[in-house]
Amino acid sequence: MRIAVPLFISAFLIPLMLQGQSASKALAVDGASYPETEYKRATAYTQNLYNGRIYYLYDPKAEEHQFYVERKWEKGSVYYDGQRFDSIPMLYDIVRDELVIRSLQGDYMLLQSERVKYFDLMGHHFDRMITGKTIGPSMQTGFYDLIYKGKTRTLVRRKKERQEKIIEKKIIPLFPQKDFYYIFQNGMYHQVRSKKSVLALFPEHSRELKKVLREQHIKYRKNREAAISTMVARYDELAI
Repeated sequence: MRIAVPLFISAFLIPLMLQGQSASKALAVDGASYPETEYKRATAYTQNLYNGRIYYLYDPKAEEHQFYVERKWEKGSVYYDGQRFDSIPMLYDIVRDELVIRSLQGDYMLLQSERVKYFDLMGHHFDRMITGKTIGPSMQTGFYDLIYKGKTRTLVRRKKERQEKIIEKKIIPLFPQKDFYYIFQNGMYHQVRSKKSVLALFPEHSRELKKVLREQHIKYRKNREAAISTMVARYDELAI
C-alpha cells in the first residue's frame, strides 16, 4: 500500500502535466499568429487602395508646384474600386490630372484614375467624368470640381501647365493655373467664360441674376467662381 499511493499519484499527474504542456504550446502558437491575423484583418480593407504605382515627385524644390492649392498632405476621402476610404492623406496633381496618396510606408503613391469614382479634398468634391457619357464630346475625361450640385449643376476643370523661364542661367519651373467652367442647361454642359456667356444661358432671368450679384457685392472679374455659383443657385430658385 505504501508503494501504491505514489504510483497512483504519478499515474494521475503525468497526463495532466502533458495536457498542460500541450495547452501551453497551443496558446503559444495562437499568440504568435494573433498579430498576423489582426494585421491581415486590418489591411484587408485597404489592400486595394495601397496597390498602386509609385508617384515620382517632380520639381520638389520649385517655388511653385503642380498640385491643387497646397503642396502638402491633406486628409480627404476617396471612392476607389467600389469602396470609400476616409481620412486618407492625398494630393491632387492638376498638371497630370492624377490623385496621389501617401502609402503606409510614407511613399507617394499614384491611384489609377479609371478606378476613382470621386474624391473629396479641402472642402471640394471632384467627380470623374467621362467624355461622351457623363459629359459632352468636347469635354475631356478627367476630374471635375462640382462647385454647385443643384439642378443646374456647375463643374470646374482645374488645370495647371508646367512652363519654364531662365533667370541668371537657371531654369525656373512655373505652374500657372487656369479654371474652366461648365454649366448644365438644356440637357448638356456649356462652357462659360464671361458674365455675358452665363447670362446668355438664362435670358429670361438676366435682370434678377445681375441683381443678386449687386446685392451680395460680388464682382464677376474678381471672383468668377463665386459669381457663377451664385447666379446659378439664384436661377434654380427662380425656375421652380
